[in-house]
Amino acid sequence: MILIYHAIIPDDSPAERLCAGQALPQAAFKRHLRWLAKGHRIVSLDEYLSGWQQPGFQKDEPIAITFDDGFGFTFQCIFPILVQMHIPATIFVATGHMEHGELLWFSTLKALCFEDLYKQVRVNQVGFPLQTIPQRIRAWDELRRLAKASGDPVNFSKTLALTYPLSPDVSALYAGMTFEQLKLAGQCSLLEVGAHTITHPFLDQLTREEQSMEINESRRVLSGITGKPIRYFAYPGGNYNRDTVELVKTTGYEASFAVIAQKIWPDPEFEISRIGIYSQSLFKLQMKTLGVADWARRIGLRVG
Repeated sequence: MILIYHAIIPDDSPAERLCAGQALPQAAFKRHLRWLAKGHRIVSLDEYLSGWQQPGFQKDEPIAITFDDGFGFTFQCIFPILVQMHIPATIFVATGHMEHGELLWFSTLKALCFEDLYKQVRVNQVGFPLQTIPQRIRAWDELRRLAKASGDPVNFSKTLALTYPLSPDVSALYAGMTFEQLKLAGQCSLLEVGAHTITHPFLDQLTREEQSMEINESRRVLSGITGKPIRYFAYPGGNYNRDTVELVKTTGYEASFAVIAQKIWPDPEFEISRIGIYSQSLFKLQMKTLGVADWARRIGLRVG
């Protein structure tokens, strides 16, 4: 089983920030690792892929841990824990929000909704109040929906930020990894760096040429910084189509990772499913490692 984490943030973060799309505090993540290490063999993605299609592989209960997006604070929180516990992991990095880059489109929306900057935001003459946590969560959900429906979420968030700008201090909370962090990850034998596009778009909304740029350029940039080949790719948000898979394969990646595999490509190593971990709860983690998410998917439920 391959697990996906996203944002891991400092334990003293305000409660609102924990609402901001899949964020877990550092202490909760460490509890997860301790529990996983007691009952499972935690392996690198490389080791996992070397045997995942072999008979009896799942009975061995191996777990591979991945992180999507490549946030700076996530690396800051996870790196000492992974090193201390000697646990391997793969970090899929979107290159556009790295040091000195622009925030990913959804990070801009998160910051607007959860950082207590504005009493409300207005889009298309509709106001979204931001004065309580339930209001902020509703606004976050609706703004993401509108961004996707626009067909260009990157431009949607940039346009919104012109009216509702973010301060440098707030932007820093949602920024991507620094060059030094990426170099450190590249030098660490426990870590693998994978590509996650440039701007974290919905790839299935892009032309083939646009997809090619996102897939190729992110790999080139990451390889240049880490000094290592970038072997793996993760589809942002789990969104992709046949063009995406073909481009990933022809670009030279060895494998690619979805959330829920669409099974539209003959080579299964280019549509490997993962299980998202979005809660601090150990019970929910335990249920997912027992296969509850896989069972739910088999009966047609879309479980992350």
